[in-house]
Amino acid sequence: MPATDYALYTGCIIPLRYPDIENSIRETMPLLGVNVYDMVGAGCCPPGGAFWSVEEISGLAQSARNISIAESMNKDLMAVCNGCFCYLKNSNILLKSDKEKREKVNMILSKIGRKYQGTIYVYHLVEILHDHIGPERIKEATKIKLDGAKAAVHYGCHLLRPSDHLMAENPEKPHKLDALVEALGMESVYYPKKLSCCGAGGGMRGNNPDVTLKILEKKLLNIKYSDPDCIVTACPFCFLQFDLGQKGLRDKGEDFCIPVFYYNQLLGLSMGLPKKRIASISETPRDGFIKKFYGVD
Repeated sequence: MPATDYALYTGCIIPLRYPDIENSIRETMPLLGVNVYDMVGAGCCPPGGAFWSVEEISGLAQSARNISIAESMNKDLMAVCNGCFCYLKNSNILLKSDKEKREKVNMILSKIGRKYQGTIYVYHLVEILHDHIGPERIKEATKIKLDGAKAAVHYGCHLLRPSDHLMAENPEKPHKLDALVEALGMESVYYPKKLSCCGAGGGMRGNNPDVTLKILEKKLLNIKYSDPDCIVTACPFCFLQFDLGQKGLRDKGEDFCIPVFYYNQLLGLSMGLPKKRIASISETPRDGFIKKFYGVD
């Protein structure tokens, strides 16, 4: 039987930029019978581009420290960001199987009184919603059905690859987030190059804003092909790229203004939770969508 209690790993972007997304996760999961618990003292995951590619053991030690906090809580870890999920799960698998690296990491952790033991699993929020809770239960838990609404689903790179380690989805034909969107009554529409990158990752957004906007523009042109009412993702960094990136393109005179939602924001609105708490922060307007489909200002 799937667990009902998880250690919530919020990462960096959600608590720093999007407290409404954090609220949407904290408030919807208990309504589905899942309890989330704070990982007190958790730090950056850390991202591979910043740590793993420079010094692997240091990166593994930081990931192992975070995992050891969940181990001390005796709970599996719930990641709510694709990048955090990718690096924490990769670290967990690698450290469970490689004794030499595990010993090096534990030598580092011993200096702060911690030890990685390999006793828990790392899950993405989408896995828990789809595999542990299930679309049917989500459908039953929602009060407002989004009949007639069309969504462009964006999975994001680090939910799918490296697939031999993550094993969260079929990397060529993912379906779980589409099924979760359809559980809300929406149509998940086809669009060309659906699995292509949004342009945010790999340090691109911070280091080369012109290139990142060009990649996003290509993605958005493909999304526009299906004329969706909104874009849905379950990664806060992809959310940021679609939301702020569209503003960046509008500032350059481009016509991109598709509402963007983190999945649990739509789930919470469909459960009747107030927009002010769970869907209040965005640079690309969403009020028209919320008014049209939820009937609230």
